[in-house]
Amino acid sequence: MRYKNAIISSLKTVITTLLLVLANIMAIILVDHISADFTVGPLYNVLLIIIAFTVANAILWPIFRRFLMKYIILTFGIGAIFLNSLIFYIATYFIPGVYVGFYGFRQVPIVMAIFTTFATNITNTSYYDNYIKTILKYALERKTPYKKKYPGAIMLEIDGLSINTLKKAIDRGFMPNLKSWIDEKTHTLKQWETDLSSQTGSSQAGILHGNNRDIVAYRWIEKENNNKLMVSGKLSHAPEIEERISNGEGLLVNGISIANMFSGDSKLSALTSSRLHSITRIYNKTLHTVFLESYNFQRIFVLFLWDILLELKSQIMHRLKNIRPRLRRTIVYAAIRAGANVVLREATTEILASEIFRGEIDTAYATFMGYDEIAHHSGVEDNDVWGVLKQIDAQFSRLKSAIELADRDYKLLILSDHGQSNGATFKQRYGMTLGNYVRRLLPDDLKIYQTAYNIDHFRDALLPESRQLQTIKDHVETIRDDLFDEEGHIHNLRNEIQERKLAIIFENEQYQKLRERYSNSLEYITGHESIEHSTKKARDSELVVLGSGNLALIYLTQWKQRLTYEEIVMLFPDLIPGLINHPGVGFILIDSMMNGGMAIGKKI
Repeated sequence: MRYKNAIISSLKTVITTLLLVLANIMAIILVDHISADFTVGPLYNVLLIIIAFTVANAILWPIFRRFLMKYIILTFGIGAIFLNSLIFYIATYFIPGVYVGFYGFRQVPIVMAIFTTFATNITNTSYYDNYIKTILKYALERKTPYKKKYPGAIMLEIDGLSINTLKKAIDRGFMPNLKSWIDEKTHTLKQWETDLSSQTGSSQAGILHGNNRDIVAYRWIEKENNNKLMVSGKLSHAPEIEERISNGEGLLVNGISIANMFSGDSKLSALTSSRLHSITRIYNKTLHTVFLESYNFQRIFVLFLWDILLELKSQIMHRLKNIRPRLRRTIVYAAIRAGANVVLREATTEILASEIFRGEIDTAYATFMGYDEIAHHSGVEDNDVWGVLKQIDAQFSRLKSAIELADRDYKLLILSDHGQSNGATFKQRYGMTLGNYVRRLLPDDLKIYQTAYNIDHFRDALLPESRQLQTIKDHVETIRDDLFDEEGHIHNLRNEIQERKLAIIFENEQYQKLRERYSNSLEYITGHESIEHSTKKARDSELVVLGSGNLALIYLTQWKQRLTYEEIVMLFPDLIPGLINHPGVGFILIDSMMNGGMAIGKKI
């Protein structure tokens, strides 16, 4: 039986090799016919080109990789394609009758890669099965003699996938590996819920660092930090956020972080936002694994191009079927999608496989973000996402195979950081953005003037059309500043501030009129008819409205502190009732001087 399997395996290898040679022959002949910049000459030159190119690659690529790897990575792999084209030019230069021009030496290798990738797919031949042996050899060369005997943990995140969509993917056969693990009871499917800020920044901070304090959304404004806009995944902001939440004892202290927002305090990381600072710092030795063979990145590039075509097809089909809700998707987005769904996916798997073979890390956390990227734009259960999940499932199988080949055992944990659901945007449903609607609820004459340098919003902010509002604001700020200039008895002084603030508010003419008209807050919220103003002067007002999924944050940046319920009622009486009574707003969260935190909504 063993000999029979060996014979079958050998025959399969021979047939596969012949098919790949045939694919390369067809590619060379095709370029010869359609390109004016490449000529084969005698037909037998086709075989000579294939042989010479293969030999030249085997000799030159290790040299290029050794001395030019930084250039390859800093050019996002484009340098690898150029170097491979250069190898092709050198290989064909000495073959009589072959002409390769300026464009030809770049065209032929790419077309050969396309045909090779196509051939491996139609024959169900996995190039990765061979490439993993190359990764294994590379990893063993870097491995230390010491062997850890206890198992490690590999945590693989499918970004943005809800348990309901996962179950459908498994039931429909798109994730056969996960299904087999569940059926064999090596893995158990469990549900968990995020906190209110259901997005990657907050979830990964909690998972990797055990602390997501003050990460209230994907984007937020920090009033105390000169109204700075913070973005969880921004390369310049992620390091600052991680410095705040980290105590140096994160989940990955003895591990590796790959394609995550935060590092988990890992000493080893790749493609992690908090460690990059800027895109120019992308170079990392762990990325060498992607370029061990010249064809590997060309294969990834071909899959990248194919994914762009799939996205363009999806855009056309969505328009023809008039699928709603639908976002505007461009060719630029198609490239971004392909980068997240293909390039990062393949690089993540190969880096992880190499680290598994080395066996030195205790933990690893890697994010596969393709599903999240596509679900946000196409729909959480659109036809586009099932193929994406199938490919992610294939990565899990590859990593399982790597563990089986490795000396050290690792346990695989599959998880998601948050879920999502389909829905139209506020503008699609109601004809204007939430920001413009909020502006309509603010006084039309409310303007903010500031210095050219915008040093201090509070010192420079003025409300020139409303003396009463400015006077109240000055009183409240003066009380707070004067009291806290004194040292000691801070808690008593805080109480005094609140009492004096309330006195100022309750004595306000606008507030007294509202109290005369409405007997309580509930009657005010439900009965007050908000006046909507124009948005012609919106650019003059310092209002910031940020969306994070179905959560929105409203900032009135003239004020250094967070305005309370009582202050907003006094200053902007139309705002709270206008929001509560709008059909697109479920509830609002607001702080109150008298009642503390409040959730207000029609159905609460």
